Amino acid sequence: MRDIVMTYWLFSSNNIRNIEICYNHMIWGFWDRNAGEKQKKNWRSFIRKYNQIKPFDVAVFQIAKTGEIHAIGVIKETYYDDQTPIWDNEINLNKVTFPWRVSFSVIIFSKEAVIKRFIKIQDYIDGYGLGELEHHDFNEILKAFQKKFGMISIK
Repeated sequence: MRDIVMTYWLFSSNNIRNIEICYNHMIWGFWDRNAGEKQKKNWRSFIRKYNQIKPFDVAVFQIAKTGEIHAIGVIKETYYDDQTPIWDNEINLNKVTFPWRVSFSVIIFSKEAVIKRFIKIQDYIDGYGLGELEHHDFNEILKAFQKKFGMISIK
């Protein structure tokens, strides 16, 4: 049997509502290239990282400005593009603004922050809220989830 090598990701949001919608739909979305200047500037870096996200990787969901971590999820798959509006701003505009999707097989979510921790990520992609977590950072976050929710084990 082959070992599965997981990567730990940080997905940042500007609000908890987007994380809650992700939890309810089991889908996260990233901006399209034409969303703004940061997205245009960092598009190539984003696509390189997005293409590294794979099934069984783990994502940690954080509010960017506060460092509050509210969810953790196991990635099921990535999509090339999805035009189904699910976030509030997409529904209001009747237009998809986060078409680059990642689906999840499981997400653990808390309206209260599980841990508050600003994480320095070397390759963080500004404008997309995406970066790769170091193993020791992930372990600290996982311990906080274990304390709040009981036994959670990811090796």
